[in-house]
Amino acid sequence: MRDKINFIALGGGQRVGASCYYLRLGQSNLLLDCGVGSVGHFPFEPDFYPLLQSPFIQSLSQIDQIFISHAHADHVGGLPSMLARVGKEIPVCMTQMTAMLSQYQLYDKNFVGSLKADESARLAVKNMLEHIVPVSYFQTMNFGTYKATFFPAGHIPGAMMTLLEYRGRNILYTGDYSITDTPLTTGCILPEDLNVDTVILCGLHAKHPNFHKKTYAMYQTIQKIFQLLDEGKSVYCCTHQLSKGVEFLKILNEKCQEFHREDPIFLEETVMNIVGKLEGLSIPIVTAHNYSIQNRRTGKPHIVLGGRSRSEIPRNYERIDADFSLHEDFAEMAQFLKKMNPKWAVIVHCGSEKEGESDEDTIEQYLMRDADCRTQFLFAEEGEIYTL
Repeated sequence: MRDKINFIALGGGQRVGASCYYLRLGQSNLLLDCGVGSVGHFPFEPDFYPLLQSPFIQSLSQIDQIFISHAHADHVGGLPSMLARVGKEIPVCMTQMTAMLSQYQLYDKNFVGSLKADESARLAVKNMLEHIVPVSYFQTMNFGTYKATFFPAGHIPGAMMTLLEYRGRNILYTGDYSITDTPLTTGCILPEDLNVDTVILCGLHAKHPNFHKKTYAMYQTIQKIFQLLDEGKSVYCCTHQLSKGVEFLKILNEKCQEFHREDPIFLEETVMNIVGKLEGLSIPIVTAHNYSIQNRRTGKPHIVLGGRSRSEIPRNYERIDADFSLHEDFAEMAQFLKKMNPKWAVIVHCGSEKEGESDEDTIEQYLMRDADCRTQFLFAEEGEIYTL
């Protein structure tokens, strides 16, 4: 058992939300991400009970390292409560950009300016953020029995893939990734000669062979916004995830410039704050026609970008949902796996089958027909112990 590699999905197995994966490399205990999820309006966190009942650890204080792939809540949101349970500092490795975005996700929007904030919770999150270990792309860290190297994952700014080298084996945890460029970042970058034995792959669409990215849908949304403005109506663009809101703003600005439009775009405080942080890290987003919502002094048709619920949006606005997928589609996942050609692919963060699809409509069944593919697949169930 001392040299074995064991894996448990504590959340985000064959569902989306609360991504958290335990990886045991010999005697080293690692966590890959620690997020939150929700069903309806009810949040849920990773379930650590199966791990604590396993033969590996008896207390979460025995976790040696935590690696956070990116700053979306379903990958980082469970970190404060997990560390509060531990009662000691555990090194949490993430990129500087992810640390900045995580500070906004976990601290700024919950505690800054809040009169109802729980002081002990605020201090706990603040202490956690102060002890983050910042890492850089292509950096290798030696932890004694294993090494970790970090690569750009695409998806959102700061997202990283983590390559773990242990006793001659290479294990790659992808986190959420993209192989093509997104509005704010390039696609993932990995060495051409990288030899991977096992990929722990966040495969949202691994069971959705008919899912294809509909990039044109975003442009249709923008076209609809321009049409409403030309009809003399103001538009409220609703974004439920801040990073998507910023990316939508980036594309909206580009299209306004392309068509020589000067429509005022007002940003609510939540969007304005995250835009400011990204601009401070040299990611250009805003234009001369973007304004804070506090400076709204116009009677002409305009756009407001924010995250209000439907009931909170003023009646004189037309509502448009600014929603789109940053995840790889089925074909891109197949392309990624064929290029990596690992011995094993552990599929997690996996959405359930959609109507009209069956258990046979998976990335595994698709790649089985490829004569050059050597990969065996494991669709990890939460709470089960696997030996890799």
